[in-house]
Amino acid sequence: MQQEDVVTQQACPKEIGVDCVQHERPDVHSGGLTSPLAARIRSLREGAGMSQVHLAELVFVSRQTVINWEKGRTLPDAESLKRLSAAFGITLDALLDDRSEEYLRQTERERKTIWVALALDCMWFAWQPIELFVNVLAFKYLDWDRAHAISNVVGAVDWFLLLATCVGFSKVNRIKADHGLENVVDVAAFLEGYQPGAVFPQTFVWRWLLPHWKQVEFAFVLVFFVVTMVPMFALMWT
Repeated sequence: MQQEDVVTQQACPKEIGVDCVQHERPDVHSGGLTSPLAARIRSLREGAGMSQVHLAELVFVSRQTVINWEKGRTLPDAESLKRLSAAFGITLDALLDDRSEEYLRQTERERKTIWVALALDCMWFAWQPIELFVNVLAFKYLDWDRAHAISNVVGAVDWFLLLATCVGFSKVNRIKADHGLENVVDVAAFLEGYQPGAVFPQTFVWRWLLPHWKQVEFAFVLVFFVVTMVPMFALMWT
């Protein structure tokens, strides 16, 4: 009987929806064995007799997401935690201990802060050609007083966006220092919920784009300048 069980485990097909006994064990190198939340999710799922596919359907995520949670590679967001507690038929407090719950809330706030700072930076960057375009048209086709008034307004918007961006990135720098985020890849991993030491997806974004972000950013600024600024200067001298 024991031999039959062993044969069954080894012959278990690796199809979607089938959980093998030896298929998804906690990843020692990704922190799964030391993550209380990861161990709790796996324990509750196995105790309820659920497959990873079934739990993923109940929580409205992919099976790979459940695997990442159980291995401690990523952390569920607030909405996923509520769905997990509902799927297991327990309260959120029972799913999380106080320290884990506070950590997840703090991490979620920090991620929102980073996203807001990035959005403000993009808004300020996009505002530069708009400001130039408005000023060029105002001083070209309007009288001096009206053009000067319009220039003051767009200048005030520019300073507001710049100040908001500086405040946002000062907060981002504190978050980076607190979590040891040294580069763009680290920040992206933090935003995606990857734990330190986790293995990233072998995709174009993670393998090439993010590690070479400075070069990508320089190329983007150059193209942006050519596409937007050159026509502006041409308009100024016509």
